[in-house]
Amino acid sequence: MFILRSMGASVHFGSLAYGSVDIIRPWDLKMGRYTALGPRVSIYNLSNLTIGDNTVISQDVYLCGGTHDYTNSKLPLLRKTIDIGSNVWICAGAFIGPGVRIGDGAVIGARSVVLSDVPEWTIVGGNPAKYIKKRAIHD
Repeated sequence: MFILRSMGASVHFGSLAYGSVDIIRPWDLKMGRYTALGPRVSIYNLSNLTIGDNTVISQDVYLCGGTHDYTNSKLPLLRKTIDIGSNVWICAGAFIGPGVRIGDGAVIGARSVVLSDVPEWTIVGGNPAKYIKKRAIHD
């Protein structure tokens, strides 16, 4: 985490990232408290990417903050933010697309492709990701 901070990332103490994590622009990354980036997570953040507190990004997740304007023949690059709330779990191998906001408490199923916003406290899955059910906590 020292290396991320030295490269300009805003990473709260108590958070962790495996050494195999790949972050394109660490200075545009903000991570909350007790957040974890699992093995081989790829963060293609061409703009700001924010992750809240107590969030788990599991292995092989791809967070993609860039796309191209396909309506323009020159296909210019578009840089979009990604906002991931607190108490979120993004399961293994999921793809989170440009400009997506994932609400607090959401769960993204393994290998899901998320191309639109996910409401708070919902579980989504599939390709493209679809609503499965509300998330309930039973402590």
